[in-house]
Amino acid sequence: MRDTDLYRQLLGLESPWTVTRVELAVKAQRVDVWAGHADGERWPCPECASPLALYDHAEERAWRHLDSCQFQTYLHARPPRVQCPTHGVKQVRLPWAEERARFTTLFERLAIDVLLETDILGATRILRISWDEAWHIQERAVARGQQAKPVGVPAQLGVDEKAAAKGQRYLTLVCDLAQGTVEYIADDRKQASLDGYFTGLTETQREGIAAVAMDMWAPYVESVRTHVPDGASKIVFDRFHIMGHVGDAVAAMRPSRGRSTSGCTGPSACPRSIRIASSPCRRWNSRRRGPG
Repeated sequence: MRDTDLYRQLLGLESPWTVTRVELAVKAQRVDVWAGHADGERWPCPECASPLALYDHAEERAWRHLDSCQFQTYLHARPPRVQCPTHGVKQVRLPWAEERARFTTLFERLAIDVLLETDILGATRILRISWDEAWHIQERAVARGQQAKPVGVPAQLGVDEKAAAKGQRYLTLVCDLAQGTVEYIADDRKQASLDGYFTGLTETQREGIAAVAMDMWAPYVESVRTHVPDGASKIVFDRFHIMGHVGDAVAAMRPSRGRSTSGCTGPSACPRSIRIASSPCRRWNSRRRGPG
């Protein structure tokens, strides 16, 4: 089998595309593959899919592909362009990569699998790409995921902040509590951070929100009250923070209640609110029960 036929099958190229040339640089540990197409082909407009004749070619570009053993592999091509009567001159869609991507779709699929198993730094070492390239691949994957999600707004939302780095840097997260998915991310934890999610919804979508679970962070509370119809009644404070405030209140009551119940003769002589908060009655019970 010729090298051009081999790489045509490895790349999954189909008519009208084919491999025209393959170059191997052993010292550089690199393989360069050139793709071309047959003459006289008609290409669909990327906007309306109307079949059109070739107008010209864009400048040659290179895309990083899956490695050939330990050799980095690059695919080269001059993307065809068409002149659509409606949309003007447009570059046709390529079967091996998305628009403005620097990697083939197969490489990005591998990169996402690696990123799911390790951090950015680990992925850069395994894939032999830069930090920025890894971030761009991840951002593109997130964008594809968001486009594939069904249109709709969860009825039950969860809002929380997450520390993103040292130095008090935070992110605001909005989650679908029913599906366990992240719906929105914004910088900081200000009211404007959460406002950005609600302002992207229609009035009907905001009316469909039944509950918003959150901590007691005032900017988040104000954002929900501002943008969600009857928002104040739909806020659900999480139990962790409620119990934290209850604990603080009980602790604050202990000194004064302890002094006011110094002469307490038993639990029945103390009001219920005092019995919960103060320690004298507990000590009285301990004395009645005796050791053990």
